[in-house]
This record gives sequence, C-alpha cells and structure tokens, in this order.
Amino acid sequence: MATNELTIVSVSDLFREAGVAHHEAFESTNDEDPDWPIWYADYLLRPLSDLFEVAFTRSQLIYCLMNAEFERRATAPDADWSHFYANHFLERYAGTDTPARDDLALYITPFCPFCRIVRQAIDQLGIDVELRDIASNADFHRQLVDARQRATVPVLHIRSPDGQTRWMPESRDIVHYLQKTYG
Repeated sequence: MATNELTIVSVSDLFREAGVAHHEAFESTNDEDPDWPIWYADYLLRPLSDLFEVAFTRSQLIYCLMNAEFERRATAPDADWSHFYANHFLERYAGTDTPARDDLALYITPFCPFCRIVRQAIDQLGIDVELRDIASNADFHRQLVDARQRATVPVLHIRSPDGQTRWMPESRDIVHYLQKTYG
C-alpha cells in the first residue's frame, strides 16, 4: 500500500489498539512484561502484514518492534510511542505513489557487505540510484547523521516529487522495497 493510502494516524491507531489490549492482558502484573515484543508481534503480525502487504515473520516483527523502541529511546524518548512506531514502520514498509519520479540515493561505504547486497539488487533491477559514499564525502556523512542521528549504512533516501522524504535503513528492507516497487 502506498504512503498516501497509509497515514501516520491510521498506523498509530493500530499500535495504540495493541497497547490497550496489552495493558488489559497484563493489568494483573502491574503492566510488567519483559517479553512485550513477543506479545505485540503475535497481536500485530496479521494486521501489519496485511496493511503493508509484507509477509512479516514473527521473529522479523519482534526485531522490528525492538528496533523501533531502541530508536525511540535514543532519538526521541519523550515522543508518543505509537506515533513513533507508526512512522518507523511507514518509513520502512510503505510503498510509494510515484516510483518512476522518486529520486533515490543510497548512502554507503565501499567495503560494507550489506551495501553490496543492496547495490546488487539495484544493478539487477536496472534502477537509477545515486550512490553517496559517506567515507569519502563529509557532506554525505553529515546529511546521514543529521537525518538519522548515526552513520550506519546502507540507508536509502527516497524523495518524492512533492518533496516528502523517507530514510530507509536495513539492507533487507531496502532490497524488499526495491524489488516490490521496481521489480
């Protein structure tokens, strides 16, 4: 489903619904649940898979939820968690309405094996993607750190014709997005 059709509000509402259900399920334990990602993954597996048209596995969804929480704590600890998670998932899994007109730039380093995986997918699909080597260009490095608060690569930067931008990390997610969108 394209980003136009998915809104931060609709995805955030799904996370909030899961939060209410989780609270009700763990009310007797004073909301203590060290395995919360497992519970949320079980609750959200089908709805998120359907919403994003991605065949999430349980372990993948657990990883994604934990990653969203790590990022929230590191970059926006006071942010509304459901809104933050929604944005996290939209950046990584929502489609695009204008794939042929989107500007794509891949932030890389020359010897990163995960960057090579993404570059191979780009070559196989014949997509025009600007490569931005953060090791040899300080401006590219600064852009990535400003946007993501860290310099881990690969990261796909997607800019749509209307000026909206997305920063998609994780080689597996990038390859899946490129294959689904341009394959």
